[in-house]
Amino acid sequence: MKTFFATQRANNNRIGDMQTNIGHKLNSTLISLALLLFSSVLLLNGQAAQAFGIGIQPSTVEMTVKPGDRHRQVITVGNVHKTKTISLTMSLADWSLDKNGKLVLSPPGETERSAADWIRFSPASVTLKPETSQDVIVEISVPYKIKSKGDHRFALLATTLLPELDKRGDISGVWNRYQLASLFYLTTIPSKSTPQISNVKVVGQKNKYLSMDLKNTGDAHARLKGTAYFKDKAGQTAAELPLNTVVLDKSERNYLVKLDPVKDLKPGEAYKVEFELNNTFAPQNKFKATPVNVPSIEYHAP
Repeated sequence: MKTFFATQRANNNRIGDMQTNIGHKLNSTLISLALLLFSSVLLLNGQAAQAFGIGIQPSTVEMTVKPGDRHRQVITVGNVHKTKTISLTMSLADWSLDKNGKLVLSPPGETERSAADWIRFSPASVTLKPETSQDVIVEISVPYKIKSKGDHRFALLATTLLPELDKRGDISGVWNRYQLASLFYLTTIPSKSTPQISNVKVVGQKNKYLSMDLKNTGDAHARLKGTAYFKDKAGQTAAELPLNTVVLDKSERNYLVKLDPVKDLKPGEAYKVEFELNNTFAPQNKFKATPVNVPSIEYHAP
């Protein structure tokens, strides 16, 4: 029997064939994303989703669209439990990021840049036997008249209820609501993303973080990828820290990266941190990677 992750790879190939056939530009980043909802909202990452036995692929879809376009995207929902059957209900939501980069969901059609009204999907619910997956077909119909250019967004949600287990692994009687989200960016052309970086510094006492403020005055999101290089007094690179984040259109946010992965630095030594950062989603540059200026800083290893 194929596992969910093997099925995902096959589905990714089918998606690539579909993209070629319909001739539109699509960039899917396959990063798992899960939301765990109690009486209040707690957001979990992809590892947490897999730990609870459910997954969704792709979890991020970037697509360029024109007025009147029709597109189709395949989303795969999977159950990696070996013994449990899981039922999920599919739905739509608007989404954004808060000042700290956390995902914020809202009812579909509520936000100015919502694309929820453009969307139809099938099926409305899925029941997955152990170690199986199912495709959900998302149909996108872009209206001929669009009020604003640039990014329009929506999320496809998969929701289920699962029992909470106690310390012994027995069902406690409490049921939790789990949601997985596939986040869509639909970007009309012409548009642009114009990220700016400021206030770069190291923060925190016991746990150190690299902090920077992000601002994007453009009407399309910016996807920032690159590396922070920790260089010694001789100018040699002693350590590297990968950078990867998004700043939405016409928004500002803070970006924090843990310095825990940075190894091989001598305690008490001073290092110069230099940055190589690119905006990999720059529609004004035909989507070619565009360098983003980041001021260097000094860092004293604890």
